[in-house]
Amino acid sequence: MVKANAYGLGAVPCAGALEELDPWGFGVATVAEGVELRDAGISRPILVFTPAAAAQQADYRRHDLRAVLDRAEAIAVWDRPFHLEIDTGMGRCGVRWDDASQLAGCGSPHLEGVFTHFYAADSDASSVETQQRRFLAARERLPSVPSLVHAANSAGAWRLREPLDLVRPGIFLYGGCHAPDLDPPRPVAALRAPVVGLRRIPTGESVGYGGDWRAPRDTWVATLGVGYADGVPRSVQSKAEVLLGGVRRPVVGRVTMDFIMIDTGPHESGATIGEVATIFGGADPVAPSVDEFGGWAGSNAYEILARLGARVVKRYDGGAG
Repeated sequence: MVKANAYGLGAVPCAGALEELDPWGFGVATVAEGVELRDAGISRPILVFTPAAAAQQADYRRHDLRAVLDRAEAIAVWDRPFHLEIDTGMGRCGVRWDDASQLAGCGSPHLEGVFTHFYAADSDASSVETQQRRFLAARERLPSVPSLVHAANSAGAWRLREPLDLVRPGIFLYGGCHAPDLDPPRPVAALRAPVVGLRRIPTGESVGYGGDWRAPRDTWVATLGVGYADGVPRSVQSKAEVLLGGVRRPVVGRVTMDFIMIDTGPHESGATIGEVATIFGGADPVAPSVDEFGGWAGSNAYEILARLGARVVKRYDGGAG
């Protein structure tokens, strides 16, 4: 899955790296995301997971994209390979698993795949078994079984008792925890920012908009060149820590559009201009993980990565550092 710009990390370079694993294809959310991959030279199948309308068929043909369909009127006129979505509990899109009449009407010579989506594979293993049972029952109600059957997201790939034809890893590919009880993936991405300001703050003086934070002692505060325009949520203020000089330092004051401030301690040597701090991720085990950072934000790794701003310069290498 490389939708949402590969969860914020760059769809084209990530798809290029994943090409080495010889995947069946790539999953995106919109036609525009599929076109971006095609324009970059990606030739494998690209499946667009937002259900398509009949009027969109020309766009799918023009860019050689696979559609997801869940409405009889679109299926009736579609003349390209498509995948049928079955709703087994998500309640979002797809033909309901227990709607026998609709399922019986989904026959088509162009039906390439059928799939469902697990809604709680990360938090409720028993839900996977229930959804898989519903899904397999729905599959049997189709006029014919397509060649590709798939259901598993990142966590679901470890939960399924009966293997299917494809899996759809997402957050696991990008270093996010897919379930608390499963082994975490290796770190993939890191957000870093330089120290652009450094000043001594006397006891009782405020830092940042609103004067929300005041120094409990004489201390030094470093300003980092990253803010909510780059994807650091305002909700992490007074909760988050970043790694600087091998030590975790607390974020103080409000997160602003372009900067965050951190308390580097009572000594001027706690930070230097130009020194680079790790906001989250990377190979250093002391650094906050993207999941930990998501927790401080009251969110999760998916949102933290997907919110990375356009002005964040992305550099790619072969390691997690």
